[in-house]
Amino acid sequence: MNIFIRNIAVIVSLLPLFITNSNADLIAKDDFEAGTWGSFWGSLANTTVSPILSKDGSYAARFQYPGVAITEDGWAEARFDLGGYYEQLSIRFDLYVPLNYEHRDSGSGNNNKFFRLWNETYNDLEKIGATTYNESTSGESGIGSDYRLASSWGMSSSVKKASDFITTADKGNWVSIVIYIKAATDSKPAELRIYKNGRLHLEDKLNINYVPGTQGYRHGYLLGWSNSGFTQETIFYIDNVEFHDNDIMSATPSTPSWEDPANPVK
Repeated sequence: MNIFIRNIAVIVSLLPLFITNSNADLIAKDDFEAGTWGSFWGSLANTTVSPILSKDGSYAARFQYPGVAITEDGWAEARFDLGGYYEQLSIRFDLYVPLNYEHRDSGSGNNNKFFRLWNETYNDLEKIGATTYNESTSGESGIGSDYRLASSWGMSSSVKKASDFITTADKGNWVSIVIYIKAATDSKPAELRIYKNGRLHLEDKLNINYVPGTQGYRHGYLLGWSNSGFTQETIFYIDNVEFHDNDIMSATPSTPSWEDPANPVK
């Protein structure tokens, strides 16, 4: 069974961007305004900190997928290490959907990674995540939960689906995302909820307690491998990333604390 790291002093020593006890539920954050990656980021693929476009301020993380043939895939990914194991996590970020976004039907695998979380290694039995999938001739995307349906299986994608996650109306706009995950226990399934612009979009309960005891999440990545690939170079931006060790949507599920009701995210 994993030992969960709860000592904020230890966490601060590991990750300089971690904050003090004045807001202990916030594990880490990065608005990229230093012009570089925060210390909790790790392996990066086709991803930079860029001054070209940002939600707030001057910089954001830029995820660049190349234009490829219909038979080829794409890849842009930012991995992170939270320095400790958390039974629950809220991950919040702003996502810019490019004007030329098109989730094409490649004729084979069309699931594109949106995020992943795991404990120690990428092959952990209780790794969870979500992918987007092609759902229309206009290149729009739904989203679905990803996890192992049995301990002897590999990851199954889009287990529970929700349509209209990235639509034509989102192109050229910033979309606010919150992902909430609660690990499974011996008596309760894991929980996954994904919010778009402050509203619940996908909810799933995952029977993935393959390892006895309560597990925790430490490692993960945002975006990732695109099995559909993109016909044209397609560039996403991510800004204002936050990791919390509680459910930041529980108090105000329709209007989260970081969104001003008088000036909603567009």
